[in-house]
Amino acid sequence: MKRTFVIIGLLLSSAMFVFAQEDTINTLVVEANQEAELAYNKGITLMGQKNYQEAVAQFEEALKYNASFRQAYVNLGGAKSAMQDYDGAIAAFDKALDLDSTQGQVWFSRGMANYNKNSFSASYQDFLIANQYGYKTAESYYYTGVDLFFLKEYEKAITAYTEAIKVDGSYAFAYNDRGSCYRMLEKYDEAIKDYEQAITYDPQLANTYDNLGSVLTKKGDLQAAIKNFNLAIAKKPDFYAAYNNRGEAYFQQGDVKAAYNDFKKAVELNKQYALAYNNMGVVLANQKRYEDALKMFDNAIKINPQFGMAYYHRAAAQEMLRQFEESCMSLVKAREYGVNVPASFTAGCN
Repeated sequence: MKRTFVIIGLLLSSAMFVFAQEDTINTLVVEANQEAELAYNKGITLMGQKNYQEAVAQFEEALKYNASFRQAYVNLGGAKSAMQDYDGAIAAFDKALDLDSTQGQVWFSRGMANYNKNSFSASYQDFLIANQYGYKTAESYYYTGVDLFFLKEYEKAITAYTEAIKVDGSYAFAYNDRGSCYRMLEKYDEAIKDYEQAITYDPQLANTYDNLGSVLTKKGDLQAAIKNFNLAIAKKPDFYAAYNNRGEAYFQQGDVKAAYNDFKKAVELNKQYALAYNNMGVVLANQKRYEDALKMFDNAIKINPQFGMAYYHRAAAQEMLRQFEESCMSLVKAREYGVNVPASFTAGCN
C-alpha cells in the first residue's frame, strides 16, 4: 500500500483586452453622437488608468445616448471582465455581437469570460467561432488547448498548443501545457522535451520544473527528479506541491525521513493539503506507527471527504490495529470514491 500522489501542474496565463475605438481617442468627435463619444472616450481613459468601475459607468452613459455603439459594448465587457463580473461581461459582448457577429476578437473575449467562469465547453465554442472569423493568435490557440485539457481531450489539446507554438515559437506556457497533455497520455519522453523547451524560453517557471520532476519520477530517474523539484522550490519557496512531489521521490529512493519532512513542510505551507496528510500517513504506516498514520488519514479525509485512497490507506492501518469493522467500512468508502477494491473485500461489511 505504498502509494503517494503527484499533482499535475498546468500553467495558465491571463489575458485582458482593451478595445479602443477604430479612431484614436484624440480625434475630434462628430456632433451627432457627441455625448456618447465623450462618455466613451472618458471610459477608455479610465480603462487605461485601471479605474474599471468608473469606466463601466462611462460606457453605460455612452450607451444611453447611442444604444448601437458597438465598441462601447465591447469595452464595457472588457471593464466588467477586469472586475471579474463575467456574467456582465458576457452580456455586454453579446450586445456587441448582436450588432456585428463577425468580430473574432469579441468572440475570443467572450470565450475568456466563459473560461474564467470555468465554463470550458462554452469557452471552447467561442474560441472556435473566433478562429472562424480570423482571430488566430497564439493566445487564442493556447486557451483553446487549455479548454480541451480541462475537457480531457488531450490529443486535440496537443493540436491546439502546437498551433500556438507555430504562431509564437517561444511560447513557454504552450510548451509546458502540451507537455502536460503528453504526460496525461503517458508519453513521458515527449513531455520531458516540451517541459525542457518551456524552461529554455522561461527559466523562471517554477511549475515547469515541478512538472518535469514529476515525469522523471514516473520514469524512475529519481535523482534528476529531485534536482528539478529543488529548482522549483528555489524559484518559489512556498511551493507546497513541489515539496509533496519531492517527498514522493525521496520515498521511492527509500529516504523515508526526507520524504516525511517534505510532506510535513507541504502541510505547514498549506494546512488544507489533503495529499500531503495522506502521504505522511503512508510513511508512518510503513514505519508501523499505525495510530499516528490513522490520524493523518483522518486529517486527509476531513479535508477531502471524497479522497478514495485515504480511505483505502486508513483501512489498512485500521486492519493492522485490529479494528476490523472500521477497516471494512473504510474499504466501502474507498470503493465508493473510485478505488478498485474487489467486491469480495467488502461483502461482509455492515
